[in-house]
Amino acid sequence: MKDVSKSLYLVKRGEVWHYHRRVPIPLVHIIGKQFFKRSLSTKDFKAAQTLRNAYNVKVDAELLAAKNALTDASVDDRPSDPASLATLTEYLRQHIAGLDKREAEAQIADPPEDEHQRNEIKKDIEIALQTLRSRDNPNGAAWIDSTIEKLAKTQGANFEGMQVFTEFAEVIRRGLMELQHRNLDRINDRYDRSFHDPLFNPDRAPGVTFDELVKIFWTECSEEYRQNDVSPKRADKVRAELAFLLDAVGAKTPLTSISDDTVQEIRLILSKLPTNRIKHYPKLDLKGAIKQAEVDGIRPLNPVTQAQYLHTLGRVLAVGVRKGLMSHNPAADVKPIKKPKLLASEKRLPWTDDQIVGFFTGKFYQQCRPDATNPYNKPDRGWRFWVPLIMLLTGARPNEICQLFSSDIKQTPAGTWYLDLLATDEQEGQSIKTVSSRRRIPLHSELIKMGFLAFVTARKKKHGMKHAQLFPEITPDKYGNKAAYAARRFRDYFIPAEIALGERQTFYSLRHNVRDALRKAKAPADTLLAIAGWSPSGKATSDDYGDPGNPDLHHEWVEKISYPGLDLGFLYVDTEPGKKP
Repeated sequence: MKDVSKSLYLVKRGEVWHYHRRVPIPLVHIIGKQFFKRSLSTKDFKAAQTLRNAYNVKVDAELLAAKNALTDASVDDRPSDPASLATLTEYLRQHIAGLDKREAEAQIADPPEDEHQRNEIKKDIEIALQTLRSRDNPNGAAWIDSTIEKLAKTQGANFEGMQVFTEFAEVIRRGLMELQHRNLDRINDRYDRSFHDPLFNPDRAPGVTFDELVKIFWTECSEEYRQNDVSPKRADKVRAELAFLLDAVGAKTPLTSISDDTVQEIRLILSKLPTNRIKHYPKLDLKGAIKQAEVDGIRPLNPVTQAQYLHTLGRVLAVGVRKGLMSHNPAADVKPIKKPKLLASEKRLPWTDDQIVGFFTGKFYQQCRPDATNPYNKPDRGWRFWVPLIMLLTGARPNEICQLFSSDIKQTPAGTWYLDLLATDEQEGQSIKTVSSRRRIPLHSELIKMGFLAFVTARKKKHGMKHAQLFPEITPDKYGNKAAYAARRFRDYFIPAEIALGERQTFYSLRHNVRDALRKAKAPADTLLAIAGWSPSGKATSDDYGDPGNPDLHHEWVEKISYPGLDLGFLYVDTEPGKKP
């Protein structure tokens, strides 16, 4: 038998010996190439060995430096977490099964024409097996690398990590040999066995565990979130849901063990899981937290939140099915055990007419009238005054208002003033909730009469056009939401100081008042979408043509937003005090 160590990294081309050494896949992006190749310019084998040994010193040093660079790289600079060997092996098993099926179909469609051709095919297979048996054969290494590249492309797998790569390269070699053995069996008319290597037994259950599937899911999900600018708050929410699922399902639970019984158990746990479990019971496991919550009277998660957890479970398992790691998704379309008691339209109630009048003509707004004897001049005056009024007369969301820049207040060629809620990259800190939230809302004349344009102009003069935030006094939370603090102040102090809200009434309820006011005015559906951003149902294709959000088209409907008994004339700044406009 040939002594492989003597010919290691040596390849003879014609009469001349060449050096040929593969770069490990994890180091390719650092080294900048897949192989070290060079002509040794000698026909003598012993001379080639000497030159090879000398060149090896240089190559070894370069590979060591690359390994150190890979080890020292910060976590943030690395690609997504590398897949486990079990996950990679399952990908390979699927790949080999697919190749084997195609080879079998090809032989049926185009069998050997005669015994000579059959013998030639046998020789080719034997050469392939010999190439793969020799672990240092450069052709075999290239074959393995090609397979790795295909799996990386089709499965999105990350092969970073020297240990995982080395182990998986050996698994690939075994897989390619398995394929050749099956080809040899077919050409020899042997059909008494379906596999040679037990690792590629078609009946062998996948060895992938739930935590490995979650890792695959999150790698895909986080990249999707990054490219679509999904908010960090949403990403954190999904991460929290995944942490719960890992706890409830069991991180090391094999995917083959996840069934409908598993999903039903998750549904039962969610139906009893207390709200803010980690906050209330940080040291208790799921069962302990549920038991203690029943004693303490902590209410369980509402069905809507339970549905979000189940939806995430379904998404994770769907990836398992798509990757061929599971035969079906037992969590598809599953719902919480307990149905919501309220319809979506009943979850939040609008303010009553008396509450609207009481709040907007209360003590604070009386202190803001132009002729006030004791005017309100605290630093929060700007946002405390304008945010509720803009909500009441436009239907904009609190955060949409709080993040406005002076340059977001624009005028059409026809003269209509409007709020431009089309967030741009130039204005950092802006975000919008949905695609339908991107809109241009005409300004109600009441806002103009109360001095909103003058307020905007003052901000422009003070801070400049590009970076003039209308409400810079509000500090955003860790997710960049500027309305969080403002909404909390209104909820805890400003609203209770003027009126009492009932059950299912909040500061956000003012958007519902706007919708009711537009309904009362019989505003068309496209105006409801253009003004308040309520997502449409049954949207027609023609809705995407022209400019349906043009503020000029909807200004008349915004002007019809009004509330019985509410007269804001006392806040006008462009008319004489006490004079009706």
